[in-house]
Amino acid sequence: MFDRIHSRYDLLNHVLSGGLDFLWRRRAVREVGVQKGDRVLDLCCGTGDLSQEFAKSGASVTGVDFAAGMLSLARKKYPHLEFLQGDATQVPLDGPYDVAALAFGPRNIHDLQALWREMRRLVRPGGRIMSLELTRPTGILGWFHGLYLRYVLPALGRVISGDNSAYNYLCKTIAHFMDREQLSQSMRDGGLLDVRSIPLTFGIVTVHVARVP
Repeated sequence: MFDRIHSRYDLLNHVLSGGLDFLWRRRAVREVGVQKGDRVLDLCCGTGDLSQEFAKSGASVTGVDFAAGMLSLARKKYPHLEFLQGDATQVPLDGPYDVAALAFGPRNIHDLQALWREMRRLVRPGGRIMSLELTRPTGILGWFHGLYLRYVLPALGRVISGDNSAYNYLCKTIAHFMDREQLSQSMRDGGLLDVRSIPLTFGIVTVHVARVP
């Protein structure tokens, strides 16, 4: 699916988020506290925008994604960065990294405990784990958010990408994925420490940061 939409993936992200995806990535990098010289592993890296945001902080970044089309575009956009094809739960690399991160990836991974185990394997003790993911706001905003997911997002996605099934999938994964606290608990269950969650834009996106024991 991701290979089918890779050529318009960036445009869709920017349009469907109202341009806020740039700000979300920037805030996520700031929250994880990356320093110059840190080694960062960006899982489910897509077309490389989060990798580039880490690189702006002076980090040495490696991006990993299973979709060849996404990686091809990432390499064209950011030829100074390293990108490898691989599964986020079975990364063909060894650490230690200072940070392992992923943006908009947890919803697409069936076994999150396998993900946390792999991130722990790759990150040094005391290193950081970061997740940036779409979440569901609560209250009246949650009701409007549900309408957006059901009607607006699929229509925009279909018009821009020409792929109806891909954006129906996106809406379903957002609607049925864990809420903010459930994702925090999943990270704790995976052995991560000091888990904190930072809701952004009224809770439609959440940054989670944790420490590797």
